Amino acid sequence: MTALGKLLRSTGGLGTVVLVLVASLPLWFIQSGFVLSVATLTLIFMAASLGWNVISGFGGQISFGHSIFFGLGAYTTALLQVRYHLNAYVGVVLGVVVAVVLAVLLGAVTLRLRGIYFSLATFALTLVFAILTGHYEGFTGGEVGLTLPLLGDAPGQFSFDNKVVFYWIATLLAALAFVATWLVLRSRLGLQLRAIQADQEAAQASGVLAFRVKLVGLAISAVPAALAGSVYMQYVAFIDPDSAFGATVATQIAVIAFVGGAGKLWGPVIGAVILVPLQQLLNSSLSAYPAGFNLVVYALVVLVILWIEPRGIMSMRIRRRTPRPPARDAAPPGDSVPDPRPVDAVSATPSVPTSRNGS
Repeated sequence: MTALGKLLRSTGGLGTVVLVLVASLPLWFIQSGFVLSVATLTLIFMAASLGWNVISGFGGQISFGHSIFFGLGAYTTALLQVRYHLNAYVGVVLGVVVAVVLAVLLGAVTLRLRGIYFSLATFALTLVFAILTGHYEGFTGGEVGLTLPLLGDAPGQFSFDNKVVFYWIATLLAALAFVATWLVLRSRLGLQLRAIQADQEAAQASGVLAFRVKLVGLAISAVPAALAGSVYMQYVAFIDPDSAFGATVATQIAVIAFVGGAGKLWGPVIGAVILVPLQQLLNSSLSAYPAGFNLVVYALVVLVILWIEPRGIMSMRIRRRTPRPPARDAAPPGDSVPDPRPVDAVSATPSVPTSRNGS
């Protein structure tokens, strides 16, 4: 059976139904540019969070640095177009290559750390990349950022006047990221990553090469994040250090998976569908309030969800009240509990078996 057939069987066809439904939304539901933009961004960050789920959800290595790979995909595509006038599709491919190579280099250092130390190291690195990108303004555009040239409708240059095309590209990207995550989950690598998450010492004692497995997992997880950054760059046609490597992007990719359910196949999907539209709606509806108020509301919503279920929405269960079976030693008022042992009719006490000779 092919991998696609196994995927359809394992998800009960749900994945195909969801994909067809999502792909058809512009034909019958999405009627405004704002809704189309929100839906496209939802799918882009869904793909990035699915990649994060490989190393952090399955492997337990909580990363706050996947914005590094997101930003590398975006900046590589933009720089090759703006500075060297190369085809955008070449930039997309090279962006993935650069992200994977850097994931291996950074992982060789950071993956020797564990727990909160790994998380802090990855978060510090994404801030370093933001600072460096802003500093070398002669090459990266600095804090002003980079803007792609206006090419009009040029499919050969990854430029489309019809924004629905970007929506379908983002849908394809999210679907590929979902399939890749499913393949990892069912593979030997996925089993080893979950074993490391459960107990790294026990996994190593069983023959798992923990460092190598985590390094491969990090490299794989960088691919969807870099592709998401490249598609994001082509869609908005602008990038700067904050929107590529900033703390907001770094935490958003991780929080999407946390809210949906880190380590769950559908966790990043559910998290992105809830949080990205919420963020966009708050940004537009609360723009008249003091700066940062929308982030406060967003954070409160996230905290409430995680307070209700710390493991994410996918771990929530409907608690049904079922009648409790009566205890064996319970009896209705006024009734006596019969003794299961045989009772002697004369003494009314439990009889004790005796031997034939009466002893």
